[in-house]
Amino acid sequence: MLLMSMAMYGNRLIAAALLSILIMRIYFLRDVKVVSTCILAGLIFAFGGLLTNRQVSAPVAQQNYVVKVYPDTAKVNGANLSFIARPEGAKQKMVFYARLKSSSQQRRLAAGINPMMLKVSGKTAPFLPATNLNQFDMEKYYHHQKIQSCFLVDHFVLLPPPAKLSIVDRIHIIRSKFNQYCSQLPKTLGIYATGLISGYRPVNFFDEMTGVKKLGLLHVFSISGMHVAYFLSIVDQLLAWLGLSRFKKSIISITFLGACFVFSGGSPGLLRAVMMAIIGILNRLFKFGLSQLDIWSGSLIINLLLLPEAMFLMGVQLSYGLSLGLIASEKLSYIKQTILLNFLTVPILLFHLYEWHFLSVAVNLIVLPLFGRVIFPLVIIGVIVGLVAETLVLPIDMFLHIFNDGLNAVSRLPGMLTFGKPALPIVLIMLAVTMLLAVVDRVRAPKLIGILAAVYLVTYCWIHFPLNGEVTMFDIGQGDSFLIREPFNRSVTLIDTGGKVQFNTQPWQKGAQTYQAKRLSINYLKSIGISKIDNLCVSHQDSDHCGDLPAFIEEMEIKRIIIPLGMDQNPSFMKRIANRSRSTKVIPVTDETQVPGLPAQIFHPYLAGKGENHDSMVIGTQKGGLRWLFTGDLDRPGELDTLQRHPGLSADVLKVGHHGSKTSSDPQFIATVKPRIALISAGRNNRYGHPNDETLVTLKQHHVKIFNTQKHGVVRYIYRNNTGHFETVLAGHEGNL
Repeated sequence: MLLMSMAMYGNRLIAAALLSILIMRIYFLRDVKVVSTCILAGLIFAFGGLLTNRQVSAPVAQQNYVVKVYPDTAKVNGANLSFIARPEGAKQKMVFYARLKSSSQQRRLAAGINPMMLKVSGKTAPFLPATNLNQFDMEKYYHHQKIQSCFLVDHFVLLPPPAKLSIVDRIHIIRSKFNQYCSQLPKTLGIYATGLISGYRPVNFFDEMTGVKKLGLLHVFSISGMHVAYFLSIVDQLLAWLGLSRFKKSIISITFLGACFVFSGGSPGLLRAVMMAIIGILNRLFKFGLSQLDIWSGSLIINLLLLPEAMFLMGVQLSYGLSLGLIASEKLSYIKQTILLNFLTVPILLFHLYEWHFLSVAVNLIVLPLFGRVIFPLVIIGVIVGLVAETLVLPIDMFLHIFNDGLNAVSRLPGMLTFGKPALPIVLIMLAVTMLLAVVDRVRAPKLIGILAAVYLVTYCWIHFPLNGEVTMFDIGQGDSFLIREPFNRSVTLIDTGGKVQFNTQPWQKGAQTYQAKRLSINYLKSIGISKIDNLCVSHQDSDHCGDLPAFIEEMEIKRIIIPLGMDQNPSFMKRIANRSRSTKVIPVTDETQVPGLPAQIFHPYLAGKGENHDSMVIGTQKGGLRWLFTGDLDRPGELDTLQRHPGLSADVLKVGHHGSKTSSDPQFIATVKPRIALISAGRNNRYGHPNDETLVTLKQHHVKIFNTQKHGVVRYIYRNNTGHFETVLAGHEGNL
């Protein structure tokens, strides 16, 4: 069934290979019962898959819906509201996005406990596809959970609350009360309580828990088998004291598990833990004689029937992988088992996150026992004692704070490896060899370790020393960001970082500060094994060109930040780079400056400025047999001045100035430079109307081919020596040039 899930929803080539192995295995067994069982299971799953595909078909577009919103699942960030709900009369859930009109609406939603009925008006829309390579794909993420579309809310009205509350409603009310209660506890205790008990993560969760994220401990805060087993043991102990019969205890335990599933957020990863616990209870009650592997397999079958695509979610992969690893390694010592389980997570983490910390194994060895014996009990005691007096929980909060600060400090130690994204077949090989280590004898183990080490080493070298170079225009919306990477990663240069332009907003509308570069350009750089930038060139001060610079300073090692002369005297820009490393050099330049190590020439500015559009840095380079020119937001007078100071300036590929605005791309400039290719980076449906029709006409008159992020998404020129070709995410291979 897992193979059919891969074939229907994932990589068909890998599914075909694995299916061939399964068929050979069944053939050599020559067991009629096995063959008939496999055929029956395949038919059942095929029917379930077809039914699932029919369920997630696009809903009929409506302009009005009535929805029930649970405050504990709604996300409020400034003036932005989002929630998942199934509208009345609809067959499937949708994701709703709304903009709050007032701070009173925001406070009401944040303080809400009871389910709310909303009448919303707007339009149904599909999720935007991932337009950058290795970008988080929201469309696939929700499709894996049987959610096909979103609803963009223009207006909503609060209706009277439900007349009758269901059991699910009441559980959500309890969860809302619990989360609000935890928000009033001391900060660290509150974060640990919601993370470990209700599965809720406040907006500041990752800011406070950087160590947990970097050291691979997120699985501890993702409600899973460990949490379910821990709380189920407490329930079993209480029921034993009551002296109930085995049947009654089983019914109460199963009911508790169902309530726990809803209370803890109902994530697909949690479904595995709950299903295994329920099957285990029924197995003991009716004495089916099922092994732990049978129970694991039964849970997997049910999961594939209910949510077949959930297996493509990282949390579900970790949940099933770790639980299978626990079963396979049950005879190993604690140290060997913990090391094995950690290395079992590495391929999954690398495939999704591209990074791994060398200290994570040692930290897990120490921390995991602490969670079961110290952290869990302290958090539960703190939650209970906090009901009596907040001052009594201060020692617990202080201990948790010291513990959390320790994890954060360890995560800052050297050891974070930006590995890159291994190919899916390589990930499967890594997982298979690691799993074999749990069952082989001592004689064969060293050989398998050697094979595994060789696979990791070869994969690392393949990612980090590519034969090809690239020039990439990221799709970062309304802004600019370009990558120039030479073969074998000899030099990595970034031109601008992108960023959001902040318009006049009230304090309550702003919400938590986020940098989109972390999920777009930085994410891509890490996926190809890049953690160090040799040259980060900032064309000028505007937020859509350097607003995400703090994210690069935080996530990347930067050797040089190159800026136009005069921007080093700009207080607002210098504030953006205040947290840079001491080893990072800031180099102001003019067209007469030659920067050692910069594989490009600077053509503008020639005077000191403030970093405004007309001060934009213009950079030219030659890669893959093409001459490239990047002009920032340089205006028409600046373009003509550049031509005057640099006669004979020409380019095969031109980054069109100011996102295609008519204030740039002077016809004389285009006629003189004579580009064959134009790159335009502009946001979809942007308020400025970029690119301007006048600019497009000018480019068309000069027979220039246009690549526009609005239509093509990310655009890459992949080259080797003096030849290359353009690739676009939304249109595929564009041919050689």
